[in-house]
Amino acid sequence: MTDALHGLATQVLPLFGVILLAWAIGGRVPKAPKLISTMLVYGLIPLLVIDKVLRAEPAELAVIPPIMFTVAALMAWPAYRLSRHVGDRFDPPLLSASFSFFNIAFFGMPVASALFGEAAVSTIICAFVGTALYGDTIGYYLVARTAEGKKRAASKALRIPLFYAFVLAVILKLSGVESPEAVRPVADTVSTAVSVLGMAVIGFNLSAVRARTVDWSLMGGILAVRQASAVALVALGLALEAAVIHVLGVQERVLVGLIGLFPIAANISLFASLLGTREKEAATLVALSSVVSLLLVTVAVVALGLTGLI
Repeated sequence: MTDALHGLATQVLPLFGVILLAWAIGGRVPKAPKLISTMLVYGLIPLLVIDKVLRAEPAELAVIPPIMFTVAALMAWPAYRLSRHVGDRFDPPLLSASFSFFNIAFFGMPVASALFGEAAVSTIICAFVGTALYGDTIGYYLVARTAEGKKRAASKALRIPLFYAFVLAVILKLSGVESPEAVRPVADTVSTAVSVLGMAVIGFNLSAVRARTVDWSLMGGILAVRQASAVALVALGLALEAAVIHVLGVQERVLVGLIGLFPIAANISLFASLLGTREKEAATLVALSSVVSLLLVTVAVVALGLTGLI
């Protein structure tokens, strides 16, 4: 447990320093979030997915992405229920995306590495693929159709490279191709860069927010419902896997279980910009959920350590 907590302190906490730095300079580089997001979506993340999928166990690829895709899709239901109570204080499509999008790529990779070593990142990437396949296709379409129209939204969703990178990686893996050991240092560097740049986007988007203008009760209510729903749905998915499929090991179940505590993905701020609504609220929600998730994950790690699971 001590090693795990030390790993969180050395690998995850510095990322919050990145958020603060980006927040401090965000006003001077207004185009930075879009440029970084484009680099991540169309370059670094597809490369990372290919490498990690090639290193993943076949059982992980067969089980984890479908579980997390289903969780992301089902998260739209509690979001819909909450939107009826929130009313016009938060845009319904944006609220739904906030529930379904998990910060697995940026927040989850250093958590997995801190707990179980770099090899565990492949497990997290499998989970990321599941949620991102929902978020970058159906999720994106549901959000973007109100601003761009149904045809254009569907067309742009189909151009997201993550899906094609995943399909290519699976085909290569089924063909017996393995990721060369020579590229591992490069892949590890890309992994670190993805986490750092992704957290920087959070800070840049937060730079325009002023604390006195935030509806903290609204933010707290959204986070509470989202967190409880995520934990319940991830636990249900793992329970079904253990009862029916039973192929994941303890380490994989621990990592997938922790995803229920992970924060809202940074691209919610980009969706808010696309919709032209609630941009500051979205940035605040992402940043606040990141802080809450760090606390929850730390508590969970202590509890798991006391039970001997890590």
